[in-house]
Amino acid sequence: MIRIWLMSLAASASLNVEHPAWMIGTWGWQNPGERVNDCGTDHDVTYARDGRYDFMDEVGTWKVVGNRLIETMTDPGGTGDPTRIGKPNVMTFTKVRRGVLRIAGPRGGTMFKCPG
Repeated sequence: MIRIWLMSLAASASLNVEHPAWMIGTWGWQNPGERVNDCGTDHDVTYARDGRYDFMDEVGTWKVVGNRLIETMTDPGGTGDPTRIGKPNVMTFTKVRRGVLRIAGPRGGTMFKCPG
């Protein structure tokens, strides 16, 4: 009985590490050189506590591993590319400040945690 409890405790602890509280919520995107972000539009993305994300009609799972945000689409929902189902999308980030992530790479930009 204790062993089952410890395994359950370890599993929930790993969830907290992969799904940190600071990431849970709705985030908007800002392309380089732009002054506005997607907060409050249908283009923002919501990261749920249970490890699911929702972007427009696309849904999937997410986790943070070190400085990488990893999204894996499970349903394209009419807006995502169905060939990407099950293939992790890895975004390397730098925390600029609380609620602001700079995404590295050629398609990089900035993610802002939306109010509310």
